[in-house]
Amino acid sequence: MRLILTLVTLLLAKVGFAQMSEIRGSIQNGTQKDISLFRVTDGKAEMIANTQLGVDGSFGFLFTPLNEGFYAVGYAKLEKGALFPFYLKKGDKAEIQIDKRRMQFVGKQSPENTILSSWIKLTQELKVKSIYFMELPLSTYQDFFPELTRIAAETHDFRKTIKTKNENFNRLMTALTYFDMDYYAMHFLRTPRKEFAKKEDYPAYYKSIVVDGKFKNDDVLSTLYGEALLVDYADFAGGKTTNIDERLKFFSTDQQKGVYTLFRMTPFMQSYPQYEGMVKSYGKYFGSESLKKRVDELGAKLYITSAGGKAVDFTFPDQNGKMVSLTDFKGKVVVLDIWATWCNPCKKEIPYLKKLEEEFKGKDVVFVSISTDELKDKGNWLKMVADMKLGGVQLYAGGFVNKVTDFYKIETIPRFIVIDKEGKLVSPNSARPSDPKLKAMLETELTKAK
Repeated sequence: MRLILTLVTLLLAKVGFAQMSEIRGSIQNGTQKDISLFRVTDGKAEMIANTQLGVDGSFGFLFTPLNEGFYAVGYAKLEKGALFPFYLKKGDKAEIQIDKRRMQFVGKQSPENTILSSWIKLTQELKVKSIYFMELPLSTYQDFFPELTRIAAETHDFRKTIKTKNENFNRLMTALTYFDMDYYAMHFLRTPRKEFAKKEDYPAYYKSIVVDGKFKNDDVLSTLYGEALLVDYADFAGGKTTNIDERLKFFSTDQQKGVYTLFRMTPFMQSYPQYEGMVKSYGKYFGSESLKKRVDELGAKLYITSAGGKAVDFTFPDQNGKMVSLTDFKGKVVVLDIWATWCNPCKKEIPYLKKLEEEFKGKDVVFVSISTDELKDKGNWLKMVADMKLGGVQLYAGGFVNKVTDFYKIETIPRFIVIDKEGKLVSPNSARPSDPKLKAMLETELTKAK
């Protein structure tokens, strides 16, 4: 009996292992120490695992895909373009090699990834030129437009090669060829360049992008850049029209409309009443399980980050390495200044901030500036603190991704936050020092505390 049970256990383990998929590879010429695995949720990459790289740059993930489709590996802290896609079914294996912002499949691949590999080879340089505007040699419309035209012509023949036994993949891959080309074409126009084209310079491809009923189904949301494509398309097709209701007319399904609405409105959601207004106006588009989860999480966070909610605690080092926490200032009104040395609007506020500090000198107000400079720019921060004789409390958060920016959903800086003597939020997004409203708010808080 024990032998039979052992055999059954081994058989079940073998069957379970056979359902797992494997992605492995290596990174060349990189400085990254780790790499992440992503799945596609609502047209964008969602991280599901992370691993450290081997000393030789190697990595591997063994997992059971929740569903068949596109996945990716990439760098969690870099822009969305630093993603390297592959297609997986349960039990599939794939191997890739990454060199900075480019990839290639290695060895024998599944029929699906064999097709995807050919597509990447065809379009990879176009992608790099479109997304990575700082990649050398710098690309301009004079070299991008001819390449776009050439690849668009070759894409027609490429689609004829998508003939695997997997009809689901054939449909998605065919759709992807349209999505990628449109995304690269439109995104190129949105990025900074040393030379900009006039509309009369645009090649014929741009005239083919806008069509009625562009996204007939939600296949676009099964691709890595689906959300970004919807946003770019609404901007491209909408022109000067910024009204969200007008732009929603470009989409065919509630899921598409929900994804676009959340992308556009979330960065501007600073209070729970604003959130309630969004749900009241657009809640009908958030019916899917994934969108409902995102909306509920946004609401919960706004509820506790609105005025009257408890401010999030933090601990960061100052310029001398001393660790400083928000709780150190209990009993004082706190003004948080979220900034960076590379941010010109932030630096423009410094003279006003210094003046405000002088006006409240000796009172129960403390000004805490939190630098979001990346590690490579920490020296710039230390130098600026010293050279400009910055006052208040100067702290270094170690990068833009940190506890404070995450809690308050900070997308742009400078950002000023006022906290009362009990550690509760007075304003999660207050006026800047250059605006007299900030001084008035602080005076009001000091009066309340008496």
